[in-house]
Amino acid sequence: MMPFTHSTGSGFTFFEALFTATSAVTGTGFSICDMHGILSDYGQVCILLLIQLGGLGILTFSSVIVLLITKKIGFYTKRLISEGMNHEAKIDLYSHIKKVVFVVLLIEAIGAFLLFFVFIKQYSWYKALFYAIFHSVSAFCNAGIALYPNGLQDYTFDIPMNLIIILLMFLGGFGFTAIIELFEYIRGKRRKISVNSKFSSIITLILLGAGALLFFVLEYNHMDAYAVHSVGNRLLISFFHSATLRSVGFNTIPITEISGATAFLCILLMFIGSSPNSTGGGIKTTTLGVLYLGVRTSLLNRRYIEYSKRHISWQLFNKASTLVFITLLYVFLAALLITYFDPKVEILKILFEVISAFSTTGLSMGITNSLSTASQTILLFTMFLGRVGPLTIVLAFSRERIVGNYKYPKEDILIG
Repeated sequence: MMPFTHSTGSGFTFFEALFTATSAVTGTGFSICDMHGILSDYGQVCILLLIQLGGLGILTFSSVIVLLITKKIGFYTKRLISEGMNHEAKIDLYSHIKKVVFVVLLIEAIGAFLLFFVFIKQYSWYKALFYAIFHSVSAFCNAGIALYPNGLQDYTFDIPMNLIIILLMFLGGFGFTAIIELFEYIRGKRRKISVNSKFSSIITLILLGAGALLFFVLEYNHMDAYAVHSVGNRLLISFFHSATLRSVGFNTIPITEISGATAFLCILLMFIGSSPNSTGGGIKTTTLGVLYLGVRTSLLNRRYIEYSKRHISWQLFNKASTLVFITLLYVFLAALLITYFDPKVEILKILFEVISAFSTTGLSMGITNSLSTASQTILLFTMFLGRVGPLTIVLAFSRERIVGNYKYPKEDILIG
């Protein structure tokens, strides 16, 4: 809302500023105003800083400040940060945070360097440099905010631009831990990759390939409407959107024009999202993987969940099931409320918008601007919930129950 953040003669209302800031910090990319026409150069820098803050994570960023000032972290702060980053408190948190910040800045710098040669063809070196930095950070932090009113549709057939953005989006959703382990493994400082990183990597690659294939098949004939005729360009578009649907939000074709079947595919991929400890949202790839392993174990009538010669506890399966149940319950409740406040909007578009907000993807069917303030407020809270995590919020307000020294008689309930 500060005057220097917007152009002369235009500005944000308080709610528009709150919505835009939340969208940037959570890495969503939703907008309810003409952000590209309103923001000044200083405003764009503010958005860039918010995206970077959200990408690193509030806890990581705060701990960096503490380390810079005091050179140490207290026990309670260390435990809080470890839980927020899905790590055990016994790890060397100081070393891990330094590695995370180094890897993030290194990847973003390399991405900006490569993108500079794309933008220098159109702009002066100063503007090309800023655009390169902005879109590199936006892609890696899975924000999907572009400095163009139509996303990246001006670069639909630009192969270097597409490949660089795809790589940045992929690495951003890959997970800090997996990237650090892979980096250390390549340098010879680690003997092997952890089972968790292998697990998330395999699921990520399967989703990327399967998503691209399904997008290609479902949207193949429909791409004539975008003047996309060659098979190569259709494959490029399919891989780009398979990557962006993992929680980013960039688009090289108008999302409002996709077919209904493709929209359902987008909803599914956005719901799953990216990997743990990454800059993306969704229920996470490993949650899907644990559910699959648990269901397979039940169907095969086995006693234990096993993967890569390791035993996975049923408690973890229960946690994954709880996360999916709470998420689905919230998504349908949010969609119900938005349908009530905006009854003229198609339910498919509402579901698309809600799941896009929860997964912090930010792709839109073009209805966000026209929704009522009540519906936009629901989307605002959904973005926050998706970034923090529904299970985290539920556990934060729940109390630990004292287990008594008794056990009730067993009773079977019919299901299915």
